[in-house]
Amino acid sequence: MITGDFHVHTCLSPCADITMVPNEMAKRFSYHGIEWIGITDHNTCGNVKVFERVFSKYGITVLPGIEVQSVEEVHVLGYFESVETAEEFSKVIYSHLPDIKNDPERFGYQLFVDEEDHFTGTEEKILASSTDLHLDELFKLIKAFKGLFVYAHVERTFGVLKQLGFIPDNPPYDALETIRKIKSDKAILKSSDAHTLDQIGTSVVKVGVNHRTFEEFKRALERRLVFIDEDNSRSYS
Repeated sequence: MITGDFHVHTCLSPCADITMVPNEMAKRFSYHGIEWIGITDHNTCGNVKVFERVFSKYGITVLPGIEVQSVEEVHVLGYFESVETAEEFSKVIYSHLPDIKNDPERFGYQLFVDEEDHFTGTEEKILASSTDLHLDELFKLIKAFKGLFVYAHVERTFGVLKQLGFIPDNPPYDALETIRKIKSDKAILKSSDAHTLDQIGTSVVKVGVNHRTFEEFKRALERRLVFIDEDNSRSYS
């Protein structure tokens, strides 16, 4: 069993704290014994490469990901086989965002960072927005990049249950991320959705795999070999 947290934000997400930089986050994950992390910033994969490099020095594996907001204002987690694939997907998502400049004082700073935790620049286009992609279009796009399609925090704001009132069968999904246990014939994830350092370690899952690879993660979801660690999980808002 490998301990993982597959929904985590960095300082590039506008609603994340500017302390969410790679070395500080890696220290927290190491302290909590979390070995496998899904980096899932809002509508971008711009910090994934740096975090993968830094986390590897701490023995932590990064699962490249993203949290995309559909036109229905539903949050979807996409996971990909490699950083390069995630970055290519991110470029497409960028083209589907409105051409509006971010107001950091209103929506939050969107910061790129290097391996020494120094800020190297800002993303000027607003990331705290919906794309113009409907859920079925987003599903097709994620699958075109051979990714995994997971509904994020389904009971919360921007979760599919909260927004639509139900979980649609079409498009088909690979897993659900929930706060509470719900009945489903698909795998269930529970993640910290950490936006601040003190949220790291609040929620994890155990994954029944031998190796921390995308293919093993995909297989674990298919076989429902993902288990919520209730002893090491606390509710999040």
